[in-house]
Amino acid sequence: LDDHPEVEFVHIQLNYSDWDNPVIASGRLYEILHERGIPTVVMEPVKGGSLAAPVPEVQELFSAARPGASAASWALRFVGTLPGVMTILSGMSNDAQMSDNIATFTNFEPLSENEQAMIQQAREIMLGTPTIGCTACRYCCDGCPMQIKIPDIFSLVNTVRVYKEGWRANNFYNSHIAPVSRAADCIACGQCEGVCPQHLPIISLLESNREWEE
Repeated sequence: LDDHPEVEFVHIQLNYSDWDNPVIASGRLYEILHERGIPTVVMEPVKGGSLAAPVPEVQELFSAARPGASAASWALRFVGTLPGVMTILSGMSNDAQMSDNIATFTNFEPLSENEQAMIQQAREIMLGTPTIGCTACRYCCDGCPMQIKIPDIFSLVNTVRVYKEGWRANNFYNSHIAPVSRAADCIACGQCEGVCPQHLPIISLLESNREWEE
């Protein structure tokens, strides 16, 4: 930005989950832009949809505070409350999600101080659950020479870690993933890590989560 003062806006990944993430650095990037008065265009406000379906403890926290409000609306309101945010980009998969987003920004209500505290509490709960931060963008799949369904494997790992139930996950893996390509087929070429927006150590994660194949 020092070298390019002509910049009119900056596009960053920003959501409450990645605010203190040392790799994504959502909070620090936003603060730099806000200090300079540069408008921000936000991508991944719901982190690939993962913040629309948070762990049960977070969902219960939000539901108690605003019955009927979606978890996605909390994520969008967090971003929309920040001064200097010019545009919020949200991927929607169906009419219900579009309607929910429109409702969130119709007569928009910024987060109150109490709600900001709940967001912080939600962040702490999420960071306390050892899940893999994959957003299922599937960029890693397109160039994988072994055709490994990496996001699907990580989703199963997260499901077991959050809900403590492995039978269905193992059954899904053996029925729908393993017949195409198994985690053990990874040749560590690094193509996936080169395109991962979340900068995940995919090779080591696949290696450490091969218990599906035991």
